[in-house]
Amino acid sequence: MLLAAAVASKNTALADAIAAFQALTPDMRANLVAAIDVIDGAPLVGDIESMIEVRLRMLAPRGKAALAREQLEGWWWPRLCATLQAETPSTIPVLEVEQKLDDIRDSLKRDALPFDMEHVDPPPEELDTFNEMLFVRQLHSIGLRGSRLLHAKRDFYRASTQRSHWARRNLLFDGEVARFDTTLIEEWQPRFAQMSDGLSEDCEDTPLRDAGRTLYAWVETGARFPLRTTISRFLNVGSYHILADDLRVGWHRDYRTILADQGDGGSNGG
Repeated sequence: MLLAAAVASKNTALADAIAAFQALTPDMRANLVAAIDVIDGAPLVGDIESMIEVRLRMLAPRGKAALAREQLEGWWWPRLCATLQAETPSTIPVLEVEQKLDDIRDSLKRDALPFDMEHVDPPPEELDTFNEMLFVRQLHSIGLRGSRLLHAKRDFYRASTQRSHWARRNLLFDGEVARFDTTLIEEWQPRFAQMSDGLSEDCEDTPLRDAGRTLYAWVETGARFPLRTTISRFLNVGSYHILADDLRVGWHRDYRTILADQGDGGSNGG
């Protein structure tokens, strides 16, 4: 039937495709046609988003079906591409999709915020744009280099992007992030004061750097405070870097003096 249609066709736009089909051997044509599935009544591509949202309304809280669909698509497309590009053909288990839907449902509970930047790795060129920022200079001032510096840039990117996503989606209560930042600052203040008390006025640079790295190590592995009901490592660490970029917190005892010509800081009480 296709060969007959090809002979009868006057459609010039399909001429190359028709010629390619006619050039196949009979077995190749049969295999190609056998692999075709005709799905009658399939939705138009422009209708798919709304159809997915209808299916997700029983899973997502009221008014959050679109957000659930965005999170599902954000996970699905990279997962699908990885499967299609794998050297060994495989499938995506239904159980994996169900587990992702469970995660999305839990993240969209009324008292929870969706975390969609938790495992996002920014491109290296994006991280390079941070090199002159104050939070990076702060880390340089205590001698931080290598992978720890790369992790700091990554967490800054994740936290700042996540906070922007929440703001654009109107998911934050008034003053919620400001109160979270205040908690971070007030947890830092006594620790910074304790560090400073243990250093003499004429302390050499090496002890100052060592003390600053010890304080920053607390941020990396110990500073975990909730935003609403969720505690997230990348949000805590990345938010500290956001505050460090505003000079509202610091790691080196003399961070304000060192970076005074690079920007203005807020009140930190330290």
